[in-house]
Amino acid sequence: MKSPGIRLYSESTEEPDNLVLANLQLVKRIALHLKVRLPPFVEFDDLLQAGMLGLIEASRNFHAEKGTPFDSFARIRIKGSMIDYVRR
Repeated sequence: MKSPGIRLYSESTEEPDNLVLANLQLVKRIALHLKVRLPPFVEFDDLLQAGMLGLIEASRNFHAEKGTPFDSFARIRIKGSMIDYVRR
């Protein structure tokens, strides 16, 4: 029996794993867009890795009932994760 106040991922419209798999190309597009604006020593693969971490974080923190499309929500997290990586 479930508690009425606890919301499980399986009760959401989409599982976090499915959100990640469905949006892998979004990470690549953002990395390509950002790479041309960065110095040559920043590796594309490193941007992809940082973006994947941002995508995973976004899938775990996404709440569909708030009305924001996932790709809009994830785009901010992915780009932010890449920029944080470059700053380090």
